[in-house]
Amino acid sequence: MNFRKSALLSSLAILALCFSSSAFAELCTVGRATQVLWKGDWYKATITEASPDKCKITYIGYTADDDEWVGPERLKIKILWKGDWYPGRVIKKEGANYLIGYDGYSSDDNEIVPLSRIQVR
Repeated sequence: MNFRKSALLSSLAILALCFSSSAFAELCTVGRATQVLWKGDWYKATITEASPDKCKITYIGYTADDDEWVGPERLKIKILWKGDWYPGRVIKKEGANYLIGYDGYSSDDNEIVPLSRIQVR
């Protein structure tokens, strides 16, 4: 009985680790078009690879020499709030969640949200 319980707990721990390490990779869907912030301007890009905490992007109209890995704070996103999607940005990662800001709203409206409420736009 203890062996089964131990094996089950080990399996659950491995499964949780897989989900937590791939969580950001779900935001970085390979092939998805997005916009990336670079030196204060937004540039069209395509996501080409995903890691647990960054997306590799290629800028549309630029060479592969300009490809780079970017974090969530450099991607245009939309946030689900009460059934509707609102444009915004990731300010920083907070554990498994993200501190986000809504475009056109003050910092008083910033909130911490799970990845399930964020999509790249």
